[in-house]
Amino acid sequence: MRLLLTGDYDHAEFSAAVAAMRSACDVMEQPPLERAAQWLETEGLADLIVVAQSRPGQFAAAEMERLRRAAPLAPLVALVGSWCEGEPRSGAPWPGAVRVYWHQWPVRFSREIARLARGEASDWSQPPTATPEERLLAASGAAGKTLRGVAAVVSGSVEMAEWLSAACRQVGLESVAFHVPPSGPVAGVRAVLWDAGLARPDLIDDLRRLAASFFAARIVVLVDFPRDADVRRLSEAGAALVLAKPITIADLHRCLGCVVSP
Repeated sequence: MRLLLTGDYDHAEFSAAVAAMRSACDVMEQPPLERAAQWLETEGLADLIVVAQSRPGQFAAAEMERLRRAAPLAPLVALVGSWCEGEPRSGAPWPGAVRVYWHQWPVRFSREIARLARGEASDWSQPPTATPEERLLAASGAAGKTLRGVAAVVSGSVEMAEWLSAACRQVGLESVAFHVPPSGPVAGVRAVLWDAGLARPDLIDDLRRLAASFFAARIVVLVDFPRDADVRRLSEAGAALVLAKPITIADLHRCLGCVVSP
């Protein structure tokens, strides 16, 4: 797949996303949007266009529209940073572009690029007029029961614990819920979904205690609106994956597939 990468992709938050793109695709890097549009107008050989935006208002809608006109059949995806999380409510997000936040990128990119490469229907290949609801439905296809074993769900919220447990069962995993972290060792668990809440200073200590209890499991941490430094600290402390809430069922299924072998 030929991927055109443009915008502010040297921003620190995007380092993991850019590494994933370079690993999976033939990446053509054109930082200024104007130069990227000129390259498309002369070459026109991109299967996917990714524009990295680190702050609101960084690029005008007219610049995005020029990219779209230059390659109308290539999906246009906005890779956006933490400062842009409130833009859909209070700013002027680019019309018709798929928005993927930096912390969502590793899971969503691996899923969508595989679909595009196989010529399958993809959330990213939806028309620019598709609504967020239509994109969500396209991304939430039925999950096949392909995994085996037991997953533990740790959440202080009854509703969240039930939702996570149901997601585990959809892919074939048995689930056991803990509303408070266990005080002793728990054997026989392959994966842990930990609903950690906000990124608190003591989250690392809580993660280490949880890892000691679930000594044979890989831990997926769900955090409310993490920052780049939060994700790095949790990963360095032993988290297999760090997911940002809110999260879609499709993203959660993809993560379970990453931490639990079929």
